[in-house]
Amino acid sequence: VLSIDQRMVTTATASSALLYYTLQLAINTTVRGMTTTARVMVTEETFSCSDGMKLATRRWTNFSNANDHDQLPRRTRKILCLHGWLDNAASFNRLAPLLLDSSFSSPEATKIPTEIVALDFPGHGLSSHKSVDGPPQLLAEYVYYVAELIEALQWGKGNEGGTGTGVGDSRTVVGNIHSNAKHGDGGGVNTEKSSDNVGDNTNTDENRILLIGHSMGSGVSVILCAAFPEWFFSLVCLEGGLIARNANDASRHVRAACQRRLKSNRTLFPSSNNGSGSNGETTSPRAKIYGNLEQAIEARLSTTRRMPGDQFLSYEAARDMVLRATVPANAVSSSSHRADSEAVVFRHDPRLQWPSLQYYTREQVEAFFRDVNTSNIPVCFLSAADGWPSESWAESVIKDVLKPRHIKRLSGSHHFHADSDSVEAVVDEIFKFLEEHKL
Repeated sequence: VLSIDQRMVTTATASSALLYYTLQLAINTTVRGMTTTARVMVTEETFSCSDGMKLATRRWTNFSNANDHDQLPRRTRKILCLHGWLDNAASFNRLAPLLLDSSFSSPEATKIPTEIVALDFPGHGLSSHKSVDGPPQLLAEYVYYVAELIEALQWGKGNEGGTGTGVGDSRTVVGNIHSNAKHGDGGGVNTEKSSDNVGDNTNTDENRILLIGHSMGSGVSVILCAAFPEWFFSLVCLEGGLIARNANDASRHVRAACQRRLKSNRTLFPSSNNGSGSNGETTSPRAKIYGNLEQAIEARLSTTRRMPGDQFLSYEAARDMVLRATVPANAVSSSSHRADSEAVVFRHDPRLQWPSLQYYTREQVEAFFRDVNTSNIPVCFLSAADGWPSESWAESVIKDVLKPRHIKRLSGSHHFHADSDSVEAVVDEIFKFLEEHKL
């Protein structure tokens, strides 16, 4: 239950090209009959990437001045949350406040100012869509945009003030934020990579990030930790990992992706056929119109019921995500076919439902898992009893190669972190993991 008891503030900061608005909330969270209250500031921010993409985020903090990047506490715990396929940042609406709530953590933990940021991946939520001429969904592409976001947030900073990416002495990053990346001597994480090592290893533990990924976001998180281990002090995988495909099927995957693209592009992007092009569209001209928000929510619930296994999703969690994933139909329908004032359309990129152009093989998945393990990043792996079905190979490679320090199967379904009946147990396990390993 979310109750707003303070004003909404709208601010535009042109100097940093960072646009944000802030809602200060008193969040009363009811979980299994137990009510807890946490003072939380919730901030919506949009970042302009170097390639023109707009990345939307939602940020929760347990301290004031969260809407002023120049007035943030000197030391904060940084938590980055990555959502699953066709979800968005609102899937963390229940998890994030509980991670800030003293009743779910030790008294010492709550003394640390904490920032939790959840990203809308490109094509999801409030973020813009990839251009017509590019593949809309590759996990490695998502890793790139998360890397830009981390620089924009100025997270992963070393003691010398660098961003920790080691990509040059000076560069322009997301939101036109300028920073100097200084190379330093070793850190506490094994980052032996190629000669053009992307990490400057100046990061201290307090500058690193706790990364939480759900489903597809968990796969992105694994790749991100494997490629940039110096940025993170721990990884939490919720109902995730990496999907592996048979290497012998690579040509079939390319064929399927190309055929779907050939069939769909002309109708999805009619303006592109006359050379006018399209970039960053947030809705499709052919998007299905739902009579009202309730119909869109029911469509989201129905989709979950059709997923493999015995999956389910609570109405509240579905509503959170649908509110962020829809726009009024009148805003996108043509003047000759005006929709009802209550009608909505989903704004996600319809190409997200196409076959991927590229999948990782088992050998590649094992390599990513091995790199995370040898980087000594502690991993917590939580799955749901009624979650997404997993094959025996995936379970064994997670246990034997990724080697999570904390692994547990909890009651609930695939979105157990978003459903009010199961989120408490998820939060409890995360805190057990952090406290057991003194993180």
